[in-house]
Amino acid sequence: MRTALASDRVAISIANKKLHAAKCVECGAKIYPSSLLKPHLARHRLKHESLVTELRELQVTIERMKIA
Repeated sequence: MRTALASDRVAISIANKKLHAAKCVECGAKIYPSSLLKPHLARHRLKHESLVTELRELQVTIERMKIA
């Protein structure tokens, strides 16, 4: 017997309105309502950009340590 948590629904119902989900391709999360997918993906992009910037700074620091 499957519980409500285990079911694979693509829409939820709140206050007699159906909210359809969109699945994030980056993390696989279901986003309700689907109009929030764009801001969710923007957060993924910002996080990636900050990680790339931090990695660049670490690479520069390591290169400076090799030279000295």
